[in-house]
Amino acid sequence: MISYIFFYLFVSVLANDKSNEIKSRIFYGESVKIEDYPFYAGLANCGAAILSDVWILTAAHCVVRVPRLANYVWVGGESYANSKKVTYNQVIVHHKYKYDNIIPLHDVALIKLSEPLELSEKVKPIKLPSTQSTGTKIALVGRGVDETNHISENLKKLDLVRLSPEQCLTYIPFDPILYNIVKQNLKFFGKAIICAKREEDLPSICQGDSGSPLFSNDTLIGLASFGGPECAENRLGFYVNVQSYVPWIKQHTGL
Repeated sequence: MISYIFFYLFVSVLANDKSNEIKSRIFYGESVKIEDYPFYAGLANCGAAILSDVWILTAAHCVVRVPRLANYVWVGGESYANSKKVTYNQVIVHHKYKYDNIIPLHDVALIKLSEPLELSEKVKPIKLPSTQSTGTKIALVGRGVDETNHISENLKKLDLVRLSPEQCLTYIPFDPILYNIVKQNLKFFGKAIICAKREEDLPSICQGDSGSPLFSNDTLIGLASFGGPECAENRLGFYVNVQSYVPWIKQHTGL
């Protein structure tokens, strides 16, 4: 059974600005080519999604305390080694971003690159959602430390199932604080946060996969936001529901 420590520790690790303590993990994922998911971008401690030749979308906690020397985005490759490193000079964090007890709320941020990307078969924007997604079959791409406890040489993909807030509750252990937060805020979770897990009884995301794109076909659905610290045991993942933030994104980017 997943302990309630799952939630307390994960969000505290994510809030830590020491990049060596924020590791990306997709366990037992399928290795994929960047040409199949050219919208993926990597940060020093997280993942992100390419929205245009100058705009990148990620989780707010990935950029709120990043040292100036870490202001880079990596694009166009399965690994950091074969990706192009691009600098960015502007970050726009959602004005309502905060932690409510143990849960990051409005965990979304925009990154503006210093120069436009050269779009290609390996570097392409992903579409923003035009309506609220109702499908349950979704997927995530990311890279980093995997089940071997080493940095993956490849981009990894996970197939996931979207859960309703009520279904999600059944996978959360009964802890008075966490359980009540989720139960009392089911409407917010239904609108602004996506809960998802794998169909198989296997782990999914962990620290550092934050900001990585959750998608359906060619449309961005969410951004990895929080999960748990015991990567080999985690089953649930929580994601920013991007559709709820499309007006905010368009306001700041003009997309």
